[in-house]
Amino acid sequence: MEEFQLSNFMQKGTQLLQEIRHEFQDAKIDDSILPMTFSDEEVLKLVFVGQYSAGKSSIIKMLTGEDVAIGAKITTQTAAPYPWNGLEIVDTPGIHTELRPDHDELTYEQINHAALLVFVITNEGFSQRMGDHFRTLAIDQKRAANMVLVVNKMDRTALGNVPEQQAVIEEDLAKVTEPYKPKDLYLSFVDTSSYFEGLQEEDAELKEELLKLSGHDAFVGNLNRFVESHKLMAKAAKPLYAMADALRSAVSMSVGEGDTDIEGLETTIEHRKQLLLDGKTTCMDEVRDLANQCMNAIDKLGREAADRALNSGSQEEGNRILEDANNNVKQTAEDFAAQINDCIKTTFKDVNKSLNEYNSSSFVQKVNTNIGERIHSELSAGAIAPAGVLGTLGALTAQFGGGIAAPFAAQATQVVTSELGQNAGTLANWATTYFLAGEVGPLSKVAGSVVGDGIKSIFTTTVTAPPTLTNQVAKFVTGNAGKIGGALSVLGLAWTIYSIYTGNQKQKEQEAKQREARSQIISGFGKVARDVGTQMVLGVEQWMADNVDPVLRGFDESLHQIADGKNKSKDVNEKLKNLLSRTENLIGEMVV
Repeated sequence: MEEFQLSNFMQKGTQLLQEIRHEFQDAKIDDSILPMTFSDEEVLKLVFVGQYSAGKSSIIKMLTGEDVAIGAKITTQTAAPYPWNGLEIVDTPGIHTELRPDHDELTYEQINHAALLVFVITNEGFSQRMGDHFRTLAIDQKRAANMVLVVNKMDRTALGNVPEQQAVIEEDLAKVTEPYKPKDLYLSFVDTSSYFEGLQEEDAELKEELLKLSGHDAFVGNLNRFVESHKLMAKAAKPLYAMADALRSAVSMSVGEGDTDIEGLETTIEHRKQLLLDGKTTCMDEVRDLANQCMNAIDKLGREAADRALNSGSQEEGNRILEDANNNVKQTAEDFAAQINDCIKTTFKDVNKSLNEYNSSSFVQKVNTNIGERIHSELSAGAIAPAGVLGTLGALTAQFGGGIAAPFAAQATQVVTSELGQNAGTLANWATTYFLAGEVGPLSKVAGSVVGDGIKSIFTTTVTAPPTLTNQVAKFVTGNAGKIGGALSVLGLAWTIYSIYTGNQKQKEQEAKQREARSQIISGFGKVARDVGTQMVLGVEQWMADNVDPVLRGFDESLHQIADGKNKSKDVNEKLKNLLSRTENLIGEMVV
């Protein structure tokens, strides 16, 4: 069956407008520049008029499929509009019914706004009164140019809706339509009963015959010719031009491949990130070097303390030497912690300086200016939402753009300054927070680990002198009588006694114990050195994790937003271009 092209195009345009609006809303593009409806200006009205019971409602249902009120009586009591694919079908009360004096007034009010006037009569033709009414509209009011004349209920004629019967009726109609010929009025003969019966028919051949008898295709064909000759398509296409303009604006302002402003934005963020990352790397390298120096210093203290303690004159002296070494270890660790503090302060002071210099560079200023101008231009035009300039990067623009006036660079600088600079100014607490707090740790273990039970046994070993003593031994014993008791607690004295008896087994045992003691002392200090160095590095790494890494993640998240936004913008751009192509094609179909 032939289709009413104006309705089809209006339906396509309405659907296209809905798709465009949906895409604009998804991409956060201002959709206020789109037409509110596809009939944004004045809705094209198809007004059906004629005598009562002429079957206007049936013809409307045949054309639109809308289930309007149909009955043998005067069913249309008021002008009833039916929205249809962006058009408006108006069913008016039958004129000259003399049942309600306002019927004619209601009908004429709708006639005054009709783009297409469908005048419906029955197979019986014009009555005197209906003929006068027709001539008033067509001739006196010069509405014939906007009129389609329809003869309904052709099934009631002697021959039915066939050319021979149509020719007879057309000859009678010409007497009323003069000076116009009925065909000049796009004369159409319809049989709505056959049409609806045909729709229900299951037999294909009978169905085709009934639909042909209905005159549906001839009627719709006449409507299409009317629309074409009166350029109603061009009028209906006006919203398409506004839709196309909005799409072109959105495409031009969206982010595309090779957008130098966005690439510049990425570059500035990557450069800031690299400055901070370089600072972190440099700082950690220096911290590890200082931690190694600290460990070496503690190892050296341990070796020296072991030698001195083992050669001391008494257990008390040996313990004192070890305690002094323990204190020196603590002081050494604190000194290196202070150096690490200074390292962090200096490093991030330099980082902030580099960031400030970079923020003031001509390249960054140019990026800021370009981004700001694009946003300002869009906001001033009111055509595209702030997200438009970056496609779907609106959130990032807001974060780093600071509106329009404040460059986004200031935001990044402020983050670094507040989160790094402020903490760097209070780094005197670094050791307390990350190193010496709680188990001050490894430092408090020095005495316990170095002067352990195994080493203490060296100072309490019972040494009995051999039965035969030389004068040298006698003199030694006499000179140190006060220090010799049931047990020799002075390692140095034991060493002296046994050194007299070279090759003596006991001397060899004592020398072995001395070597074991020295090894344990050095090993104890070595463990402390490793613990101290490890905690120093871990402490600074934790500080970096708490203060530097969040800023680096912020840069990464921003870069991810840009990359994600570019991908989304590319996708949006392709969709917008596709919608623009479809809109331009529809314009061509409707206007050409």
